[in-house]
Amino acid sequence: MDESWIALFSDIGLSDLCYCDLFIHMWLRRDQALHKTDLYAYMPSVSRRTAVKYVQNLIDQGLLQETGSEADKRVRRVTLTTPLIERLERFYDEACQHFSALGRS
Repeated sequence: MDESWIALFSDIGLSDLCYCDLFIHMWLRRDQALHKTDLYAYMPSVSRRTAVKYVQNLIDQGLLQETGSEADKRVRRVTLTTPLIERLERFYDEACQHFSALGRS
């Protein structure tokens, strides 16, 4: 699976598996806007400071969408963008194919 991740995400500079952790957690909650500060815990293999930097870089690159909260201007919400969701779904399709092949072995 790691090779599938690298193959699908290295062209956009996201071959590090810490992004895999983040995106899987976000994809599972893709129907909701997550608090930006909650995302850092989804990257357990890097420090909080590094996670803050990585998440902000993803927003700056347009891979994550950041919006403000109407109720509280201090709150920032973040969602996956459509192109990133489509790429993640290709990754999940490949992962399912890998596991199916293992079951037939």
